[in-house]
Amino acid sequence: MTTLALPRRYRVPAWGACLVLAIIAELVYFTLTTRQFAGHGTGMLDLTEQFAPTGVLALGLAMVILTGNIDLSCGASASLAAVIAGTVLAKGGGPAAAIAAAIAVSTLFGLFNGLIVAFAGIDSLLVTLATQFIVTSIATSVAGASPPFGFSSGFTLIGQGSVNDVPFALLIFLVIALAVIVTAGYTSLGRSLTLIGYNPRAALYSGIAIRGSLTAVFTLGGFMSGVAGVLLPAYYNSAQPQIGTDLLLPAITAVILGGMDIFGGAGRIGEVVLAVFLLGFLSQGMLTEGDSSLSVTMVTGLVLIGALVIKFAFERNLRQRVGARMRRLRTLARDPDE
Repeated sequence: MTTLALPRRYRVPAWGACLVLAIIAELVYFTLTTRQFAGHGTGMLDLTEQFAPTGVLALGLAMVILTGNIDLSCGASASLAAVIAGTVLAKGGGPAAAIAAAIAVSTLFGLFNGLIVAFAGIDSLLVTLATQFIVTSIATSVAGASPPFGFSSGFTLIGQGSVNDVPFALLIFLVIALAVIVTAGYTSLGRSLTLIGYNPRAALYSGIAIRGSLTAVFTLGGFMSGVAGVLLPAYYNSAQPQIGTDLLLPAITAVILGGMDIFGGAGRIGEVVLAVFLLGFLSQGMLTEGDSSLSVTMVTGLVLIGALVIKFAFERNLRQRVGARMRRLRTLARDPDE
């Protein structure tokens, strides 16, 4: 996994391995308890179509959180992108035009968030909360009393099609995940975002263009919301104005469960990807067993709380151990014979 912390922060060791073991355990459990889950080997792949949009949203959110900020409007932006894509298709536009319009609108709202946060200096929580209300209202207005549905096969192929039984949606998610891993871990932008989250003052003294970097990361988050917003109506063949709103909680949970520091400056994108699969298979497995969507939402919330409790408890304990060791070293430095 790619470690993003500059400098390194302490976190649960081998957390990625723990996530992998948890994924294997839940796959085995649901395969043994629910016949429809495995689906003769292809069922688990088919299930990824349903949580790939959440994964894309989580990747964009992870980059924003890396800087110590948050984007509460990403789910609403995905809804607006879905409605824009559906409306373009309903008015006779082609799939390419629908996709371009949806992603462009969502990216513009991401740019708007970034400019306000970077240049006005307003807390991202407040800015994106306000944007969430604005975008939701626009999506509801554009969708109207009869939201668009029944799209062409050329568009729904994105959300329902596959290559050798591997869903297009999963491939899109994996390609974006690889791009984000490379961007976060191996580019100057990624290093800048990490240092901004870890120590903004140090980032400023290092000559990093903080405003430009923040604007870029929120714009990138808006782009990701647009991609998620395209995948949703392509899969469900409908563009409801609230279609992406429910993705916000699972996306935040995946980011935190993946080990990202909610205060910024540290995290591993690869582990966020694993957390997406863990939560995705968990929710789809519960639904396959017959549990309600409300139960899935409740469990997701419990997982988020559990991940935060474990993470903060471990880091607090580790800081105490490191502090005790440092005090011991200072004592030895003053009195080597002790």
